[in-house]
Amino acid sequence: MSEPVAESVPAVAPETKEEPVVEAAAEVSKDDQKAAILKQVEFYFGDSNLPHDKFMSELVKKNDGWVPIALISSFKRMREYPKELVPEALKESPELLEISEDGLNVRRKTKVAPKEEDHFSRSIYAKGFPEETPSLQLELEEFFGKAGACKSVRFRRNHETKAFKGSVFVEFSSVEEAKKVAESKLQYDGKDLLLMTKEAYCTMKAKELGLDPEQIVRRNAPRGFSNNKNDKDRKRAREEEKPETVEDLKNKVIRMKGLKAGEGQPGMKDLKEKLKTVFRYGYVHWPRETEVVEVQVMTEDKDAAKAIEELMEANFEFGGVKPEFSVLNDEETDKFFKEKKDWEQAMASRDNNRSGGRGGRGGRGGRGGRGGRHGDRKKIRTD
Repeated sequence: MSEPVAESVPAVAPETKEEPVVEAAAEVSKDDQKAAILKQVEFYFGDSNLPHDKFMSELVKKNDGWVPIALISSFKRMREYPKELVPEALKESPELLEISEDGLNVRRKTKVAPKEEDHFSRSIYAKGFPEETPSLQLELEEFFGKAGACKSVRFRRNHETKAFKGSVFVEFSSVEEAKKVAESKLQYDGKDLLLMTKEAYCTMKAKELGLDPEQIVRRNAPRGFSNNKNDKDRKRAREEEKPETVEDLKNKVIRMKGLKAGEGQPGMKDLKEKLKTVFRYGYVHWPRETEVVEVQVMTEDKDAAKAIEELMEANFEFGGVKPEFSVLNDEETDKFFKEKKDWEQAMASRDNNRSGGRGGRGGRGGRGGRGGRHGDRKKIRTD
């Protein structure tokens, strides 16, 4: 078995956020805790989650598939368990996982299955749940697990406030099982739940909004999945999304001051690698030969203040420097937004010229790349 290359482990995972620990976890037996740990980590690496989880997918592509157990232990759902118990629990994985000889890393034994095309049709919509508590996720997983072979429960949240809407999307192991649960009568805390297939829910919302049901189905499909296999339709759906406005960036841009720049110092690529261990970033503006970097926070449940908090918890430093963090005010955000749009237009123009003049790779810059040092366009690469 090949051993992983040593890597530095971020103190905080991008998806994590502080929340009260469930006190009941301390009362359960060691065997029960190990079983819960193994179930959760196997979910992270499982075929139901991994093809749709961008962060985990990027992790397993590195270092021959090995992922630091310390990083897995920092995930929100793992914090209630003793860290020293995690490697012990993962060694008991019968088929899916293996542990490195030093006990510090974990990876899948088998190849990742392709994204399941019936993912959408195996899901249902359920509404009628109380306000969110730290234990509600586990309670609903157990609740739907009794109704059928539940693979995941995903909370639906308000786009602006991120508050729980009282409804969830639940994925089951088969289309038949999902339909059976959707047509059943279930109660939670003595109250009847509203149940329907996810497709039926999307069709209902389309009628309410006066839109094409197929369009709503595509927009509500999980990232990386579409029930329409036509690539042109998927591209058209992306183009019809609401354009980004400066309001979308308010309280979402961090300024990092004091970073070293210039010859012999770590550059933009190194900074991005470091940032993505803490949160998902968007456009990065680092004017050439300055010590000030501005970063757009793309993780939906984080504003700039929360991202700064997590950077500080992770003792973030770059080039041997711990930067001074701040949140851009409205006027500064307006300037950042304009610079981003100017950059996107420059990239689109460059790629259009390449496509039209030399038959090169057109169309990449127009999607809004990750940014670069102003005036150093040749070094910029887009996703």
